[in-house]
Amino acid sequence: MKPGTYLIPTHGRVATSPAAKFFKSLLQVWRPPTANRGLPGPVRFALAVSGGSDSMALVRLCCQLRGFREQYPVLQFLRLHAFIVDHKARPDSTEEAKRVRKSLHEKFGPNKNDSLRSDILTLQWPRGVIPSELPNFETEARRLRYQALGKACHEANIPNLLLGHHEADKKETSIIRLIEGYRGAGLRGIPTESDIPDCEGIYGAYQSGGRGYTTTQNESAKALFSKYRGAEEMLPPMKEYRKQGFEFGGVRTYRPLLTFSKRDLQTTLKEANVSWVEDPTNQDPTVSVRNAVRLLLRNKSLPMALSGPSHWNTYTLETAVENIHQKCLWRNQRADDLFQDLDILKFDSRIGSLDVRIRSTGLHTAFLNPTKNIEREHIGARLVCLLLQLVSPQDHISLQSLETATKNMLLDIDKELPGRGKQSRKAAYFTAGGVYCERFNLPHDDSGLKSKGSSKPVSMDHTWRLSRQPYQRSLPEPVCRVPPSQPSSYNPRAKKQQQLMYLEPPWQLWDGRYWIQVINSTIKPLKICPLTEDRLVRLKARVKSEGRGGKKKSGTLRTLLNEAAPGFSRFTLPAIVDDEDNVLVLPTLGFEVDGPTLIEWRIRYRRVTFPDSIKKEAVIALPEKEFVCVKPPAISAHHGNIIAERREAKMQRKAEEIQEKRDKRLQQENEISTKDSMG
Repeated sequence: MKPGTYLIPTHGRVATSPAAKFFKSLLQVWRPPTANRGLPGPVRFALAVSGGSDSMALVRLCCQLRGFREQYPVLQFLRLHAFIVDHKARPDSTEEAKRVRKSLHEKFGPNKNDSLRSDILTLQWPRGVIPSELPNFETEARRLRYQALGKACHEANIPNLLLGHHEADKKETSIIRLIEGYRGAGLRGIPTESDIPDCEGIYGAYQSGGRGYTTTQNESAKALFSKYRGAEEMLPPMKEYRKQGFEFGGVRTYRPLLTFSKRDLQTTLKEANVSWVEDPTNQDPTVSVRNAVRLLLRNKSLPMALSGPSHWNTYTLETAVENIHQKCLWRNQRADDLFQDLDILKFDSRIGSLDVRIRSTGLHTAFLNPTKNIEREHIGARLVCLLLQLVSPQDHISLQSLETATKNMLLDIDKELPGRGKQSRKAAYFTAGGVYCERFNLPHDDSGLKSKGSSKPVSMDHTWRLSRQPYQRSLPEPVCRVPPSQPSSYNPRAKKQQQLMYLEPPWQLWDGRYWIQVINSTIKPLKICPLTEDRLVRLKARVKSEGRGGKKKSGTLRTLLNEAAPGFSRFTLPAIVDDEDNVLVLPTLGFEVDGPTLIEWRIRYRRVTFPDSIKKEAVIALPEKEFVCVKPPAISAHHGNIIAERREAKMQRKAEEIQEKRDKRLQQENEISTKDSMG
C-alpha cells in the first residue's frame, strides 16, 4: 500500500481522497449511539464554526459523509447543524458571523444536496465588560463559547459536537503544557473525544438530559437497516442503560481532524471553491501564549526537538506525546477491564453509597501481567478512581492524589505494591476525592499471605463501603436557590391543588451528585442544602408535635434514616428548607413533613458508569415522582429565537422581492414613456 492511502473498514477498498480519510478518522473517534440511547437514527452532528479554514473544512468534509452511506448505513440518518459563535470581541464580529452564515447557506444550504442548518450564537458578556481588554480573554471566551454550544446542542437534541482542531493545534497544546510544567500523562495533548468542557452544572449539556428514542423509532430503524447487506453486524447490541432515577446523556465533543494538517484543510476548501476568513488576533503573539507558540513554530525558532521530525532527528516532542498517549490508553484499558469484574454488592442512590467486594485472587493475577511496578501503581490508581467517581461530588479526581487510597484498598492484591507493612494494613478507613472509604470486614489472619518469593495469590477479600465525605464546617455548604415559581395558566375546573399550572422548572445540580427540580408555589424563596444536625433535631421535634399522625410519621422517618442513611452519612442528605431553615422535604428518601404541599419536586442521581457485572437488584433507586401542576413549554427559548430570526429573514426576503418587482415595473414604465416621447 502506498504512503498516504487509507482503508475504509466497512467496505474494504483503498481510497486516498480527503473525504475517505475523514470518514476513517471519524469512525476512530465516534461510534453510532448504542441501545443505551436507542438504536441509531437519526444521527445528529453539531459543528462549531468560526469561519476559519479548519471549521469550514470540517463542514465541507461532513457534507461529503453522505457519499459513504452505502458502506455505512447509519449515515442514512445524518443530520448536520452548524453553530456560528459571535464572540462580540471586535466591532465587526457580528457582521463577520452573518457573512459566514451566508457563505454556508450558499454552499451547503437547503437548496443544495448536502444541506445543513446553521444558526448564530451570540456570547453574552457581563454588562460594562470590554472582552478584548480582559487579561484572561481567551479563557473566558472559551468558557462562554462552550456553554453556548452546550445549551444550543441540548435544545436542538444533538448529542455530538464536532470541533475543528487539527494537527498544528495538537502540537501547540503539547508545547504549552510543557511550558506550564506538565509532565508524564499531562503531556497527552488534545483528546480525540470527551464530555463538553466548561459546562459542569448545565443540565442537558454535561452528562445529563438524555432523551433517547421511542420503541416506534427503534422498530423503524431496524426495518430500514434490514435493507442493507450485513447491516445486522453494524447494529450495536441492545443493552439496558438507564436505571430508575439516574441521569444519562449529555453532549460529547469529537475532534476528527487531528490527523489533518492546516495545508490539507485549505487545499480541500480551494478544490471545492469555498472561502474562509482569517481572524487577525490569531496572528498577534502578544494576545496569548498559543499565538506566541504558533509564531515560533511558523518561523522555526524553537529547538529542534520541539519543531518537528527531520531526517537527522526522528524522536521529537510529537513522538514522545504519542508514546505517552498510547501508554495512557493501555493503562486505562487495563483498569477498565479490572473494573468490569468487580463485585458490586449494593449501590444506594438515596444516600450515594457503594458497597464493593475486592476479590484478591482475580485481581492479584491480573496485576502480575504488567512487568513494571510503576505501571501497577498507575493501573491501581485508575481502578480506585473509577470506584470513587460513582460516589464523589468532584467532577475530576487527580490520579496523583490517590497514592494513599491505592495502597489502602489494593495493598493485599499485589505483594509488590507499596505499603504492605503491618502499619499500613491497619488503615481501615480514609478519605479521598471527597469520598469516605471504610473497610467493614477485615481479614481474620495472615495465613493467606505467602513469602516474598512466592507468586501465588493471597486469599484475602476486602469489602469496602464508599460514601460522601462529611461536610467540613470551615467550608461553605452546597446550596441551590429556589425562587417562587411563576404560574403560566389557571384552570378553574381542575382540583384546587391543580388549578394553577407552572412551566417546568430548571434542573439544578446539587453537590455534584443530584439533579433536582422544584416547583415552589409559595410566596417565599426556598433552598436546597444538607441535612445538618440542627436541622434534623428541629425536624424530629416538628414531626412529633403533629398529634396522632406525628408518632407514625416519626417512626417512618426513623426507619428511613436507619435503613438508608445510618450514622453520620445522613448529614450528607439533601433537604429542601424554607426561609426559616425548617426542613420541608427530604427528596432522596421521599419524605415530606406536611404531606402534599405547595412544593413539588423531582430528583435524579447524576450519570454514572457501572460495571457490566452489576446485578439489577444491587441498585436501590431514588423515589419516582412526577409533576402534577406542570404545563410543558410549547417551545424552548433557543428555538423561539431561531423561529423569530427566520420569520424576520423571510419577511425581509419578501420585502426585497416586492421592492424588486416595483423597481422592474418602474423601469418598464420609464422605458415605455421614453419610447413614446421619442416617437
